[in-house]
Amino acid sequence: MMPVIKHQTYIKSQPAKVFQMLTTADGWNAWFTDRTTIAWNKDGTGEIRLRWAINREKMIEDGGKIIEATPDESFIFQWCPGESQTTVKFNVQPFREGTLLAVEEHGYSNKDIGTCIECAIGWGEALTLLKIYLEHGIVLKEDLFAGVI
Repeated sequence: MMPVIKHQTYIKSQPAKVFQMLTTADGWNAWFTDRTTIAWNKDGTGEIRLRWAINREKMIEDGGKIIEATPDESFIFQWCPGESQTTVKFNVQPFREGTLLAVEEHGYSNKDIGTCIECAIGWGEALTLLKIYLEHGIVLKEDLFAGVI
């Protein structure tokens, strides 16, 4: 059985703001991605396309179906970062003067151990970037494709 990726962090920002950063394209693009798009359906599901630059020559794109979005509580989507479709769930809950944000990803196959490891590292980095952005207004990702695409 493949491991489940789990990370969590405390962010000194209200749950509604954290939730907004995870459920809007402008939110993702502010702190992590470069050209993410999100299309919502009336039933609260939708489609997410995450896009981010590795360098000026390579852009990674992945995404899939938004399964559920419970305002200020959880955001769940599926994507296929390797050979297997996985499910990513963000949990947002009030804690002290801010938010405890947890991410969990499961569904990797044995063929995807390398991708699983890369995503485990990536989700840890993503939570750190979001924390720094919301607490200090600092963007640590570089928009390598500004003005290029």
